[in-house]
Amino acid sequence: MLKATNTKAIVAEAFTSFQGEGPWAGQRCAFVRFSRCNLRCTWCDTKETWDWSQFDPAEVSTKVPVPDVAAWVREQQVDLVVITGGEPMLQQPAMTALATGLPGVRVQVETNGTQAPCDQLAERVDMWVVSPKLANSGMPYGTRIVPDALTALRDTGRAVFKFVVTEPGHDLDEIADLVAAHDLRPVWVMPQGQTRDDVLAGMDALHGPAVDRGWNVTTRLHLLHGAR
Repeated sequence: MLKATNTKAIVAEAFTSFQGEGPWAGQRCAFVRFSRCNLRCTWCDTKETWDWSQFDPAEVSTKVPVPDVAAWVREQQVDLVVITGGEPMLQQPAMTALATGLPGVRVQVETNGTQAPCDQLAERVDMWVVSPKLANSGMPYGTRIVPDALTALRDTGRAVFKFVVTEPGHDLDEIADLVAAHDLRPVWVMPQGQTRDDVLAGMDALHGPAVDRGWNVTTRLHLLHGAR
């Protein structure tokens, strides 16, 4: 059980579905989406976690005691929780309390790779899905790529590196440069897209080039099947 704590998490939403992306795609899980982000990617599909020009934070996020979040996860009777965002690593005390309060539940964290984890959190996370942003995000290089954070996540030994691709020709070369510069492995590439047709077209474009480079490809199952 979670120890008594006054820690609260700023949460955008929580729901049960299946993981749609990455190495654990297809697995039933509980998602806890933390609000707030330190990046402003042009193609972001969760702008309700940070874009206050379009959303009122009081309406799209709630401060929830971490024990309540942990209790909700346990009620879902899942063996996997995905902590995502936004950028959840901006709330590491809440993440750590949540992760340690769920014994027997695997913890996967989705992060943009700009924040290094504290030791207690690093020990409890079973898989880090690190998604460094490319130039296609519209963010400056020095903001979206933080070498010390990438190294810390890589050195946990439980990280995979997933890149969102909009233009395969250019983006794959950029990914190769980042992989070489920071020794980021294993690599997963994923097409950007918000519709079934976009995802399928992106998968067609990525398959051959990714195989040639020795990388993995992930689809976006939740978009293909109309899930969240």
